[in-house]
Amino acid sequence: MSVAEIELIHLKTRVDWLEQAVRELRGESQTVPAVEGEGLSEREWLLAELKRQGLIRDPTPKERALAAEWDALSGEEKQAHIEHMRSLKLEPLLSEMIIQNR
Repeated sequence: MSVAEIELIHLKTRVDWLEQAVRELRGESQTVPAVEGEGLSEREWLLAELKRQGLIRDPTPKERALAAEWDALSGEEKQAHIEHMRSLKLEPLLSEMIIQNR
């Protein structure tokens, strides 16, 4: 995923959050009825409740496609990718960037 795509996803998330905050400040917050637990496993109920509260959402089609690509990789390819990601060094450190941008 390119830097521009990552920034776009980040911006979309921020816009969604800001729009929700504005709705709440205006008193327009959406109240969604609680999830009934009958017939649902504990996991299904928890996921439904988290979605209802806006804490999680269903994956986008692009996220589903990326997940399918990951699932299609062999165990060795996955392990190599994980090792590569763990070997990356962020410079300056994230904490330093946060301090600099305050």
